[in-house]
Amino acid sequence: MAAGPQKLRVFGTRWQPRTGELADRINSLPKYVVSATLGEADWTNSTILRGDVVTEVTKLKEQMDGEIVVPASYRLGRTLLQHDLVDEMRLVVFPVVLGAGERLFDETGGLKPMRLAQTRTIGTGLVHLTYRAA
Repeated sequence: MAAGPQKLRVFGTRWQPRTGELADRINSLPKYVVSATLGEADWTNSTILRGDVVTEVTKLKEQMDGEIVVPASYRLGRTLLQHDLVDEMRLVVFPVVLGAGERLFDETGGLKPMRLAQTRTIGTGLVHLTYRAA
């Protein structure tokens, strides 16, 4: 699931012309875009979710068998967390201090307990953390 029209364009531009096992899989997967302004999605197997995002994602979770992945969207992630629509979070920690930027975890309406399910190192400096809803 892409968070909005800009993310879809960026991902689509990068992945549509590629070939190979990973590119073929990504290009063939269904993609859902949350947008009130996008007229149509031009990436293969893309569907635009309109209306209330909580209602639309709730319906999508009921209809789908498998994972729904939200790549790099702090706004959509926050909304889904606040409405208990997140079963698992996968975070990659980069060893860089920016000093500014958007926060993934902002003010929320309540405590959202998660438990650490897995850790792994990527390369020589990245850490991949998987948390599941408690």
